[in-house]
Amino acid sequence: MARKPRVHGLSGIYHVILRGNNKQNLFNEDTDRYFFLKKLKKYSEELDVVVYAYCLMNNHVHLLIGNASENMSLLVQKIANSYVYFFNRKYERTGHLFQGRFKSEPVSDDDYFKVVFRYILQNCEKACLGKVDEYKWNSYESVKDSKLKSFVDIEYVIALFGSKKNLVDYLLQHDEKKCMEYENLIVLSDGKAFNLIKKLFNISTPYKLERLNMDDQISKCSVLRKHGFSMNQIARITGISKTIIRKSSL
Repeated sequence: MARKPRVHGLSGIYHVILRGNNKQNLFNEDTDRYFFLKKLKKYSEELDVVVYAYCLMNNHVHLLIGNASENMSLLVQKIANSYVYFFNRKYERTGHLFQGRFKSEPVSDDDYFKVVFRYILQNCEKACLGKVDEYKWNSYESVKDSKLKSFVDIEYVIALFGSKKNLVDYLLQHDEKKCMEYENLIVLSDGKAFNLIKKLFNISTPYKLERLNMDDQISKCSVLRKHGFSMNQIARITGISKTIIRKSSL
């Protein structure tokens, strides 16, 4: 089936989601997240794309960007290419890290902009990673201190709300309005799971399991299932395909 054409909006503002391949983790340590943000800053400035908000989750990223109708795909491509090179080299792995095509939706008016802005910053709360005003890996810091030197354009957002107080009050409210989302159900802590795999198999990185022959991969996945790992979590952390993981449960 042919891909549906990407929808473009007249405003040039988009909600973008980058996803880990097979829902695998994009970030294992804080240094990974710092590197990603460094590249987001570099390439958004290089391509004159405005960043209004971001939230880094374990296996996906939310962005709210503007002036992006022409360079949205190029921005994602540049970030993904540089980050995959860094990540694969660091964790001794090869192959894809991001799921093939990123998701995007146009943000066509001010009311929906507000909804998406709050939804992105609150995404950490929905995944029980931390409160919106305490989570380290969203762009709330630029809201809290609008004079902070940052690549995030918070002045536009404050002007949209009329004042910083109105913006903060809005961010701390909760409602059921939905935006484009990425399924992200995590049962076990991925951080602990990552370290447990290294300990169980005496390896430097879980991605080494992906290089084993199929029988050995199935055997290792069987061990992980007995330790309480879900199929999705094994795929996220090791990069092993779900087809092989399913065979470990037969």
